[in-house]
Amino acid sequence: MSSSASREVVVEVPVERFFDLIVQYERYPEFVPQVKGIRVTPAPGARDVEYQIDLGIRRIRYTLRHVEVRPTRVSWSLVGGEMMKVSNGSWELSDEGGRTRARYTVEVEIAKPALVPQLVVDKLTDELTKVSLPRMLAAFKARAEGA
Repeated sequence: MSSSASREVVVEVPVERFFDLIVQYERYPEFVPQVKGIRVTPAPGARDVEYQIDLGIRRIRYTLRHVEVRPTRVSWSLVGGEMMKVSNGSWELSDEGGRTRARYTVEVEIAKPALVPQLVVDKLTDELTKVSLPRMLAAFKARAEGA
């Protein structure tokens, strides 16, 4: 079963500047605590980004294909990796008088390995969509605003 979440944040920087922060994938480990490693490779019309994420109960790796539409949208879809069956999402950016309204939307589905109770899979899905998401948005906002 997949889970989705969407959150908005208003950032006190222009849209172009926030977009530039989003697409500097290699720098995520500097300010997003769960991100422990990044590797970026070009893909046709996109960039594949391999993430190493610490979920607290386990570290996982997965690759997302990012499609960038400057300066208002970055979308992604799962190429492959550990534990995930689905990971799709986007950043949608809009100008609000020199500030940026950023909407982050994500849909994830965790593969249920044999002998793992559904409760554990549900907890991991909740961690990704309900707990980690607000922390991640706060990290992007703080980085963009220089806090």
